[in-house]
Amino acid sequence: MKRSTPRLGVGLGLRPELYQGIMQNTGRIDFLEVITDQYIFAPAEKVERLLEIGKHFPLIPHGIGMSVGTDMKIENSYLNNTIEFVDKLDAHWFSDHLCYTKTAEVDLGQLTPLWFTEETVEVVCRNVNQVKKMTDRPFLLENITYYFPIPMSEMTEAEFISSVLVKADCGMLLDINNVHINSINLVYDPYEFLNSIPLDRVVQVHIAGGTKSHEIIIDTHGSAVRKEVWELLKYVVARSSIKGVLLERDQNFPPFQDLLDELSIARQILNQRN
Repeated sequence: MKRSTPRLGVGLGLRPELYQGIMQNTGRIDFLEVITDQYIFAPAEKVERLLEIGKHFPLIPHGIGMSVGTDMKIENSYLNNTIEFVDKLDAHWFSDHLCYTKTAEVDLGQLTPLWFTEETVEVVCRNVNQVKKMTDRPFLLENITYYFPIPMSEMTEAEFISSVLVKADCGMLLDINNVHINSINLVYDPYEFLNSIPLDRVVQVHIAGGTKSHEIIIDTHGSAVRKEVWELLKYVVARSSIKGVLLERDQNFPPFQDLLDELSIARQILNQRN
């Protein structure tokens, strides 16, 4: 039986540089997202410190290394430790990326886009089902950025995402900044993209800011949220029952009040849908 997913509100990614500001503003942050891979093989003391933080916030694990698009089973140790970690946090849901990060021989160390083919859909669904057999907590997949048209694809990215979500029967972590960046770099209509995916499967969204470099925008999580991303967030909120909006910031950290101001904007948008 699937667990229900409560509405958490607006949250922030837990980063060492933000720890002091987070703990001084517990009443203005609804939840925290933590990087799963930083804890699943960590010493017990590190996890215990995180659990202390978890007394103040719901904690949502977000992975970067599950590699659901690799054509082999997910590593047992990785998956077992992930599920154990998710259970320790009593997380309402957990997530990873719709991509691959490794092959049988090589760890690529990055989020690498997949071929948009039926064969890839089957690979992803098989691996997602491996995850789902181990837990009744909702598992979400996140769309990524990529910077070139994917060769030898049989479908669009939106068609690919939709097929995976429906066939694997899982939820989505919709990264709205990634949609914006891809729409600029690959020249497509972001609203058409959103209209082409099952927004009813979106549980959480990410918002962030990118950096322009020459003729493209890079997904750096290192600047303020762009106006276009706020508008896309409004569009998504009006069409789906989002449970959480997460602000990502990984570099060029501003005064903490700037992040609180962005969280306030996100909360106002989220609250427009009761």
